[in-house]
Amino acid sequence: MSASGERVTIVHQLPGRLRLRVFALTDYPQAAGWLKQQILGLPGVSGVRIRPSARSAVIHWDGERTTAAAIVAAVTALDWQSADDSELEAEYCGGDNLLNLAGLALTQALPPRWARVPAALLTAPTILEGAQTLSQGQLKVEVLDALALSLSMLRGDSRTAMLTQSLLTLGEYMEQETSRHSDALLADLMQPREHPVWVERDGESVEINSSELVAGDVMLLGPGDSIPADGTVVRGVAQVNQASMTGESVPVRREHGSWVYAGTQIQEGNVAITAEQVGESSSTAHIRRFIRDSLTQRSETQRVTQQMADRRVAITLGVGAAVFAMTRSWQRLASVFLVDYSCALKLSTPIAFKSIMYRAAQSGLLLKGGRAIEKLAEVDTVVFDKTGTLTHDQMQVTDVISFDDRLVQAKRLLAIAASVEEHSNHPLAHAVVAAAEHHELPHIPHGEVEYVIAHGLLCSLEEHQMVIGSRHFLESHYAIDFSPYEGEINALANQGRHLLFIGFDNQLVGMIGLQDHLREEAADVIAQLKATGIRQVVLLTGDRAEKAYQLADRVGIEHYVAEATPESKVEVVKALQGRGHKVLFVGDGINDAPVLTQADVGLAMNQSTELAQQAADAVLLQDTLHGVVAARQLSLEAMKLVNSNIKLTEWINSAIMLAAALGWLSPGASAMLHNGTTLGVLLRSLAAKKGRGE
Repeated sequence: MSASGERVTIVHQLPGRLRLRVFALTDYPQAAGWLKQQILGLPGVSGVRIRPSARSAVIHWDGERTTAAAIVAAVTALDWQSADDSELEAEYCGGDNLLNLAGLALTQALPPRWARVPAALLTAPTILEGAQTLSQGQLKVEVLDALALSLSMLRGDSRTAMLTQSLLTLGEYMEQETSRHSDALLADLMQPREHPVWVERDGESVEINSSELVAGDVMLLGPGDSIPADGTVVRGVAQVNQASMTGESVPVRREHGSWVYAGTQIQEGNVAITAEQVGESSSTAHIRRFIRDSLTQRSETQRVTQQMADRRVAITLGVGAAVFAMTRSWQRLASVFLVDYSCALKLSTPIAFKSIMYRAAQSGLLLKGGRAIEKLAEVDTVVFDKTGTLTHDQMQVTDVISFDDRLVQAKRLLAIAASVEEHSNHPLAHAVVAAAEHHELPHIPHGEVEYVIAHGLLCSLEEHQMVIGSRHFLESHYAIDFSPYEGEINALANQGRHLLFIGFDNQLVGMIGLQDHLREEAADVIAQLKATGIRQVVLLTGDRAEKAYQLADRVGIEHYVAEATPESKVEVVKALQGRGHKVLFVGDGINDAPVLTQADVGLAMNQSTELAQQAADAVLLQDTLHGVVAARQLSLEAMKLVNSNIKLTEWINSAIMLAAALGWLSPGASAMLHNGTTLGVLLRSLAAKKGRGE
């Protein structure tokens, strides 16, 4: 048998939807989960549903990004000998529920004798699954489901059998709807982000799609362009905004020989870059693979409730056997077997999670499934990245100092600086302009502005030559003497300020101090987090220790890590986890994606990069930190609801089982009470959408 090239045919096709017959599933039935992941990774595919028994794959795809022929060709070319045995549960669709509801209606309308026909046809798969599970030596919920259905059918109670079958199918369907949401996230995450890019080929400049880049291509990039591949600058000088990759709030100078990352952006200047790591070798592709592995995890609470339901099978069977041994009553045995813990245990948890997710969305917070909720309730440590998280992306002016008030006063100095800086796209320039606008300062006429990349600005102003920029720029290029003002300069530098210096005619006349713009709500949010049971809050920043301490002290954070690198962020979280802490990480950059995934829970800010949002377990939909507190509070409410539902299910169903064992309940009454309890628990979970789940 060949390892690839297995026959694949189209069974049915609609725009954006395709049903395939995959004949290889006959020989590789255990590889259905692997097949699903392979198809999800194809460009343009947004969803997949596999039915191994029918050798069927239903695929949802984007007609603008791929074609049915391309999908068929890719599936045909799969190497099945490399497939692994990935678990794939039976998947239900809306049609299964409609079919069971139709069967339930028929059993109510038809005479008992004829009602057995639709009931037998629709319950047969569940009964056969239970028999197969038992034949494999496993005592699971499927066995109890099969026994309950079999006893109802043997007693001729088709209505009870169909009601039980309908509830079981509905439960499976709702669980899978939650997992399909994760599948959609995973499919979108694995799609490459494509855009046009100019490259040099054969001595000419040509425009290609970024997906067509090959190692060795020379990319020609200018202001506003995103860098599509990791590589080295071979010509030109540019200011590169690396905030999405490194978290640095200030763009960095990149020139001949400098390494640049895919996903960062050219802010100023024009450069030629040799592409060295393209496609699946790039840094962003590596991060995508890292995230893909983490998003396939199932909710731990759902797994635990499934195990609890399985354990209750032995209890129910044992009670039923004991009752029958003592009473020889088939009626009591049927009544006991019809008390099934599994429906409420399996259904209430995903419904509670979805209800809380709905509430969260209404509050400006996206929670990606039950795993995010249960882990948020467990965390005891919150780690904040600084840039774009505790602080806004734009800096703010804090100090304007004139070294010669006779020549220029501070207010006019700010107005002059803003009038010149408005010609620059540098973040520090934006902050200076914003400060002048806030104080309603006038525009000061000046001559033509010359921008020196990565250094500063110069122009003529009222017969003076004016220069604005870094200390290095003013000292090295214009021999300006800083020594008379070292005390004032060091005072601001020690406060963690970014400093812009202004010179007139080779004389230092003033400086402007800027700092990160701290979010107004930051201190309150940290206090509220501690009130919800968070024992430790940690700040991560690339700044020096003095600046890190000052920021941490302002917002009430006791622990900080200064001069943090993208690589060290993951190590900090790992160290906290190694000491037994459950960690929530809050960040926003591409470089945050691995640490967002490493943390027990990752939360991405509203303005964060697309990759960071895809990596996170939760995403803020509004640009405020209050969503972090909302996430914690809603998760605690959700887990309280889930745990109370479990206790209610156990206590009430145990009482019903006791009554059934004592002969106080007929099978019909037992089924009705059990199903009523299940519906009550589910309605309680649904009420959490409006905050009435308690």
